[in-house]
Amino acid sequence: MKNIKAIICDWAGTTVDFGCMAPVKVFVDVFAQQGISISLTEARQPMGLAKKNHIEALMREPAIAARWEARFGRAPGAADIDALYARLEPQLAETVVHHNDLIPGTLELRQWCRDRGIRFGSTTGYVTSMMRNIVDAVAAAGFAPDCTVCSDEVPAGRPAPFMVFENMKRMNVYPASKMVKLGDTAADMGEGLNAGMWCVGFTLSGNETGLSREELERLPQAERQVLADRAADKLRAAGAHYVCDGIWDVIPILEQIDRLIGDAIPVPGDRPANTSFIKTETK
Repeated sequence: MKNIKAIICDWAGTTVDFGCMAPVKVFVDVFAQQGISISLTEARQPMGLAKKNHIEALMREPAIAARWEARFGRAPGAADIDALYARLEPQLAETVVHHNDLIPGTLELRQWCRDRGIRFGSTTGYVTSMMRNIVDAVAAAGFAPDCTVCSDEVPAGRPAPFMVFENMKRMNVYPASKMVKLGDTAADMGEGLNAGMWCVGFTLSGNETGLSREELERLPQAERQVLADRAADKLRAAGAHYVCDGIWDVIPILEQIDRLIGDAIPVPGDRPANTSFIKTETK
């Protein structure tokens, strides 16, 4: 490994909280507290955005906006977004404490990067108050990125690149064309592309499939493959250069990207010519 300078990982659905379960439940709950029913699928659609932006995106969905208007006699507005977010932030800060198990492969990738002098940063749609307990819990389990930047520490969250830029600043690492963004949502891919990075999307561990590890393991292989393919299509459409099942699969992709950087292959927004789907057994 001679060319990759850093990787930047997402958190929920990428390194912790298999299936990205914590935030989706809270979004459903805070809308329900206002008498508005939203489905898990609807709640997952904007995942990866800063959480206030996530609420705003949900409010823009015609079906949800129609339910809101039927309930309150008016279209949702900025004050409604603020009120929902005021409910969501403390509830999510409490919920994430119970969804901080490391996804298999996370510790192995962290050590692999450390052994090769590759910096390990991270970004998240969570704000600082939500992340505090997660960071402490995973540190006790042996996982500590070199840098973590939350969405409230920058002018705008994903898909804006500012959390990546703050990682680069704090870790003193550049250029972005020698860095790789790892994540499980379209917003992650947008963040990486807007920063000028290589992007790898995870199909089964995160939001696009939306199943816990136990739920996924109960499915027949053929059904898991259908879910992986569907998620891969969405992540590729969002600009992923590579996709794989989860963080446990990513090291061969990083080795390939390292070779491509050495061969001076053009990178974002130009997709490398030999983009491929690397598939290994789901763990």
